[in-house]
Amino acid sequence: MAILAQITLDGVTKQQYDALSAKVESGEVPAEGCLAHVAVVTPTGVEVTDVWESQAAMDTFTSRLTLAAREVGFPQVDARPRISQAHTVWIPGR
Repeated sequence: MAILAQITLDGVTKQQYDALSAKVESGEVPAEGCLAHVAVVTPTGVEVTDVWESQAAMDTFTSRLTLAAREVGFPQVDARPRISQAHTVWIPGR
């Protein structure tokens, strides 16, 4: 079942987020199972919202992403994603 994951990354800069995002977009850190991703830069960090095919897909990605985050100098973030079970996922054009 699809899930919605939301996380607040206080202390993460736009530059740090962009460096990590480049690794994902290049395929270096595969995001298999991610249906949608939105990031918003805020005055205190970055807010991320994802839609995943399943909790397992997100967990696999998160374990890969953690190593890549260290490589690009991400600060230690003490935040856990807020997870909700999706009732409906509709993506225009898919």
